Amino acid sequence: MIRNPEGEILRSALVGAYPPFVAVALKARGTAVPEMLDEAVGEGAAWLGEALGTLLALPFRDQARGPLEVFQEAMRFPTEALLAAGVEQPSRDEAAVSALPGDHYDLAPASSQDLGEDVWAAHIAWGAAKARAFRPLVSLLSGDLMDRSKVEPVVVEAGFRLVVWRDASAVDVEAGRPVTALVDLTHSDADDVIRTVAESGIRVIGFGPHVDDMAMVRARTLGAADAMPRSVFFRSLAKLLPTQV
Repeated sequence: MIRNPEGEILRSALVGAYPPFVAVALKARGTAVPEMLDEAVGEGAAWLGEALGTLLALPFRDQARGPLEVFQEAMRFPTEALLAAGVEQPSRDEAAVSALPGDHYDLAPASSQDLGEDVWAAHIAWGAAKARAFRPLVSLLSGDLMDRSKVEPVVVEAGFRLVVWRDASAVDVEAGRPVTALVDLTHSDADDVIRTVAESGIRVIGFGPHVDDMAMVRARTLGAADAMPRSVFFRSLAKLLPTQV
């Protein structure tokens, strides 16, 4: 199952663009079309849908190639049909041969722009989602939804992604290591989370009611780099986040 809507939209757009793109590319090149080409294109579209589904279901960091590369590989289906029919191959320049040696009929698109505006827009949206996924993390331990609504815009504006930890069981600093952890000191798991996260070398900032001085002292004792009243925290959050290099 594809993990994000941008990936599913891109897969659908690429599969839908495949048959008409092959037809237009062959017509533009004046290439003779053998009778078995429709079958080959159908097989190519089916393979493309499955291959893209497998690729885009992976986390972004595990996707070894891009969706356009998969689309280019799918050109092997009509290419093999043309070769089997003995259709004459066009002359290709050295750069094209070096980049795609198996693309004997020069069918593979150089860019998703070649596939139409819908595919291009879907590719751009997917690329933006991928870029967001690679942003460094800032974590927030809080059971208050209003905290997230205040914190997330500031975090995103600073170039980070926000991950919310509802409780200590959600903390996994190895799977997704934040650069900074923000901890609501009124949360029942605050002490455990501060201790665990600080011991792993992650900078922790605690925030709580201004009347609870003991909670702030305890947070620093457990390893928090800083602890402060909520009003000061929200007013200073942008300055508390690390500077992106």
